Amino acid sequence: MMVMKQREKEYLLYYLDQLSLKLKNNISEMQQGLNHINEITKNISQEIPAPTKQIIYDPLSTDKLAEKPPECLIRIKEVSLLVGVSRSTIYRMVNDGSFPQPLDLGSRFKAWQKQTVLSWISALSNN
Repeated sequence: MMVMKQREKEYLLYYLDQLSLKLKNNISEMQQGLNHINEITKNISQEIPAPTKQIIYDPLSTDKLAEKPPECLIRIKEVSLLVGVSRSTIYRMVNDGSFPQPLDLGSRFKAWQKQTVLSWISALSNN
């Protein structure tokens, strides 16, 4: 164990005391800086107007779908919108034969004639 002289102990205590004061001042300055940042953030936030409600354009809205002629081809999203069921339900009904088969226009491109879907809906409502 190291033995310290009285004078060394006094210097060490003085140094530790000064270091402690310096750290306390730094902490105080940091706290003041943090408070200042929070105040600026609050002021800026108050100046920014609240976001207005945005109208989102829905390209698959029923209005747009109604404008399409009956002989046009429609994809699964539009079929789902017309029929009012999910995509998976449409495909399940196609597989079990209760919904018209889509036209196969390529390996990843399937579509229905709008008139075929409308006729299916009409036949369903007549039963």
